[in-house]
Amino acid sequence: MAFSSLRSTMRCGARPCIRPAPAKVRCTVSVISSSVADLNTKYGIPGSVEFKEGNSGSPVVVLKHACGSSAEMYLHGACVTSWKQPSGDEILYVRPDAVFDKSKPISGGIPHCFPQFGPGAMQQHGFARNLDWAVSTASADPNPDDKDPSVEVLLTESDYTMKMWPYKFKAVYTVSLHGEQLACQLRVINTDDKSFDFTGALHTYIEVLAIEKAKVTGLKGLTYLCKAKDPKNPETKTEDREEVTFSGYTDSVYLNSPSHVELEVGTGAAVALDSSGWEDTVVWNPYTTMKDCYQHFCCVENAKFGKPATVAPGESWSATVTLSVVDVTN
Repeated sequence: MAFSSLRSTMRCGARPCIRPAPAKVRCTVSVISSSVADLNTKYGIPGSVEFKEGNSGSPVVVLKHACGSSAEMYLHGACVTSWKQPSGDEILYVRPDAVFDKSKPISGGIPHCFPQFGPGAMQQHGFARNLDWAVSTASADPNPDDKDPSVEVLLTESDYTMKMWPYKFKAVYTVSLHGEQLACQLRVINTDDKSFDFTGALHTYIEVLAIEKAKVTGLKGLTYLCKAKDPKNPETKTEDREEVTFSGYTDSVYLNSPSHVELEVGTGAAVALDSSGWEDTVVWNPYTTMKDCYQHFCCVENAKFGKPATVAPGESWSATVTLSVVDVTN
């Protein structure tokens, strides 16, 4: 069941943006270990950051905030698969056809699309969601009233990636809990001697009560690419609705979207996505092409698609999104 309406969404001191990080308890190492015990020894922070075996024995990092919120991320694909409020309500959605044995990307949560969003010269949505990421740091605020757990993971080039995308790079992904909020930051560093371009997205699946009750707000007046008929040759349209609703297959890329977008989930609550660096917003629901699950989720994705990112040698590109649960009953 979709998460309930929250009458006191700010009770843990959550704020709409992440403040500059103070001094932190920090654990730093350079390479990943396949052993969950080793991961806990090197990176674990009691009560804040823990590693465990997930489905199919794949390593999972668990973040726990003092207020009761939590998040889980598989190191395979650096895919956040759970974000719970202190009430225990799950906000994200993992599809019933998801597999965790590394034979394919995890279908649900917050998968990566990098260095390509959608179809193109390489495999659908690029390679970042198919690969194991390495843990580099774990941290938590020492302030007992506001301990923000965080983990940073890395992905770099390999023979596998170079065959598809012939560039050296470092992708740094940081996932944090700030009160009840979930914050995700992606930084892409060009470690090559030549410039490269890429597109990307965080393909966020959000649980809804029923897709017919879901509404996305904040997109009126925007130009969007409607990919429902032909993803490779989308129609260009202008959004004239205050609320984007769902009565059929939806796959739309809203260009130059605002930094604040909300998805009302049908219970009196909404998920607010506040972003920086991600210039576009994608709204997707497969409708009856996935009859067993389309009713229960909507994807609202922060993307860099309309204008690819260009990164010069030694330079970097970064983007963040902070997700919050808000009450929309008033």
